[in-house]
Amino acid sequence: MQKIDIDNLNPIIKELLKLRGVVSKEDIFDFFFQDIYSLSNPFNIRDMNAFVDRLKEAIEYNEKILIYGDKDADGVTAASIIYNTLKAVTKNVEAFVPNHEVGYGLSKDVIESYANSGVSLIITVDCGISNVEEVEFAREHSIDIIVTDHHDIPEILPNAYLIFNPKLSNTGFVSKNFSGCAVAFKLMQAFVFSYTKLYNKDIIILDYEIDKNTDKLKRIRALKSTNFVYSDDVFGFELVNNDNAYKSIYLDYYEEFLSEDEVLEELASYMFEGENVVLVLTGGEIRLKKLLRLYEKYELYLPEYDNVYDLLQLGANYGGVNIKSVKTLDEFALLLKVNIYKYDNILYRDLIIKMEIFRRMYYLSQKQLQNYIKRESILVLFGTVADVVPLIEENRAYIKCALAELEKPNHIRYNVILERIKLLNTKVDTQAVSWRLAPFINAAGRMGKPEYALRLLTSETREEAFQLSEEVYNLNETRKSLTESNFNIVCEYIKENNCMSYPIIIVKSDLIDRGLTGLIAGKVLSQYGKTAVILYESKEDGVCTGSIRSRGDDNARDMLEYSSVYLDKFGGHKNAAGFTVSVNNFEKFAKKIIKYASEENFNTSKDEKTYDLELDFKDINMQFAEYLELFEPYGFANEEPVFFTNRVTINSIEKINKNNKIHLKLQLQKNGSRANAIIWSSSEEECSKLEASNFMNISYKIKINRFNGSKEVKIYIENYEIN
Repeated sequence: MQKIDIDNLNPIIKELLKLRGVVSKEDIFDFFFQDIYSLSNPFNIRDMNAFVDRLKEAIEYNEKILIYGDKDADGVTAASIIYNTLKAVTKNVEAFVPNHEVGYGLSKDVIESYANSGVSLIITVDCGISNVEEVEFAREHSIDIIVTDHHDIPEILPNAYLIFNPKLSNTGFVSKNFSGCAVAFKLMQAFVFSYTKLYNKDIIILDYEIDKNTDKLKRIRALKSTNFVYSDDVFGFELVNNDNAYKSIYLDYYEEFLSEDEVLEELASYMFEGENVVLVLTGGEIRLKKLLRLYEKYELYLPEYDNVYDLLQLGANYGGVNIKSVKTLDEFALLLKVNIYKYDNILYRDLIIKMEIFRRMYYLSQKQLQNYIKRESILVLFGTVADVVPLIEENRAYIKCALAELEKPNHIRYNVILERIKLLNTKVDTQAVSWRLAPFINAAGRMGKPEYALRLLTSETREEAFQLSEEVYNLNETRKSLTESNFNIVCEYIKENNCMSYPIIIVKSDLIDRGLTGLIAGKVLSQYGKTAVILYESKEDGVCTGSIRSRGDDNARDMLEYSSVYLDKFGGHKNAAGFTVSVNNFEKFAKKIIKYASEENFNTSKDEKTYDLELDFKDINMQFAEYLELFEPYGFANEEPVFFTNRVTINSIEKINKNNKIHLKLQLQKNGSRANAIIWSSSEEECSKLEASNFMNISYKIKINRFNGSKEVKIYIENYEIN
């Protein structure tokens, strides 16, 4: 891949980025270069230190810990991440995911049962933000509850020990688009870091300059962080005249000039007031000796260092940088994938960049931490794609890392899963995860046995993983069959009950499966182009369990909030939500949401095929195609770019017969430029029409076809119109 010059990007690439909301240099850099080691610091998240402390306290005193998840893939993977992490340091941890009977969110019955077994700490994942009563019930039973969730925020928050939700204001999360499993992973990233030697140590980035002729200190600056959270104050002094007078660079409370020995004393009190100090220099041991000589000159106290790190050496050892060829700090940082554009408006920009270089290099130097992050990112991949959260911001980094990691042979349980669904030894992408792997994991919850998926994702032996994968596979096959029959029932209901005359589609039936309402709602939305509300009616207990799937700006959760007076329970997101309502309140509820959908002008027409940009064939080349590959991984909010070109002429058509299907290879031309194209799954009739045509309008994707060491750019036609 060619070197990316952010200042001189291809205009078409810039436009594609703009369509995705990626405009600033900072965002462009992250889009192309962010990886698992440059993710935001978890300790910047509010209350993270309190979380780590409470967890370590529970472990130290052998408290029983319960991870309380949800039955879908996001909830199961989130629970698995925390359980897999904690079981390495304590035997007193258990994970629970609710079935149909328990329902979504915290249950008082479940809480009471675990309270009786001695549980004193519950960590929720992918749920809990709306469970005000249940959290209070837990408190009454002497249980601390830490809520980790990513669903929309209700009016009243539960009185939990701690709450972590990226949708809350001013929490320190860098994105509101995290899945439940990504939130869980962020917490565990901090917890695992707490077992490294830098945890809770003062990390000092020190930069200074000494006059070679006079051996006098000309300038000295220092930036301190703990767990890589920057101190509010930056230490800095510089010599202003030859009379040994120094003024403060950054802090205004040093109103008077200081002497060199006073500056060094101030530095010592700023940097070395604690015992746990780590010093980071550029120039390492040589620079440290110079500093020591300065202190010895004034007989000032300087503590012994357990750790002194040299940035240049770290970059050479773990970043693969040839330091002899690097001329500037910015160049050095960019080679190490540090986003320098984030700090352009900060006065002490270079100090922060050095701190970020050190943070990245430290993560890369810690093999155990590195392996943990890579391994657990696989579960973040499963849950994030399954929950259809936007694949933007940090989510892209998780997914890119996980897809690469999934190719390695040492992940026993995941290889067993991939083998069972015939994805082993193939290049797995987000589409395969979305279409094959996510439904496989979700099937257990949909069929009322989410514990099977949980046990599979936490299994430790190949034998156990194999047995459980068979169980989940069978559940998924049953799910497929039921989905088809349930969908037919729902379609018949829509036809017979004139459901299309309303702004939203509402179906209530006791003939469909309770665990499939969300899946059916998604299929109805896709088929009919309207927000779908699908309810399973239980004749036995007089309760309807429903799911909503909405499109675009149609807000499912707001609709439920509007009708909440008739609901027993509800929660979810803008485009996917769930609820329960009594049969007696159903009619009132239905009228309420229909009124809401009408007033809010819910979209009632099917989406037309769209494209990103109109393109000329002269712009299609290998360099452009390689740029497009950097847009991967694709998914919700970052779909693969589709282009449009009109009035294209066909120079030649070649038919390829394969697997009883006809595929077409075409050579196309527009304004003197040519392009090789593919149309999959065509027919003799369509081929004849194309041969007889003068022009065609095409929408297409651009890919690099690699074979036997050669590369060719091809366009893959999605839709076409013959002129």
